[in-house]
Amino acid sequence: MAQTLQVVFSDAGGPENPVSDESFDGWYVQHLDEILSIPGFTSAQRYALEEVTKPEGGAIPGRRLCVYTTTKSPAGLRAEMERMNLLSADSYEQLKDSDSSGPSLPQWWDSVRFAAWNLIPIGERVEAPGER
Repeated sequence: MAQTLQVVFSDAGGPENPVSDESFDGWYVQHLDEILSIPGFTSAQRYALEEVTKPEGGAIPGRRLCVYTTTKSPAGLRAEMERMNLLSADSYEQLKDSDSSGPSLPQWWDSVRFAAWNLIPIGERVEAPGER
């Protein structure tokens, strides 16, 4: 299977329950080890989102983005994540009731939002022409 990507938009808090970027980022950095322990996930890079353009009325799905490189099919990744209780915020919360490895659930856990997509290549990679 060719290398694919999985992107995860995430955010914690909101206007009614703000969570600092420092607090959220600190927790997420620890959480990366849990995700990278899933067979098929090979690396991760996190990004802060800075708006450039969006459709009228559109919303960015979070303040942060993590791009994971993967080597399993999307179905294989999903099965591994489900097996390890790392597929959803609810399953992760249940995991933490019995597993103390990785970061503990922060006080603001109930306000965490995640949205994930698998990115599957649909053509050859196109490179920019060299400097002119």
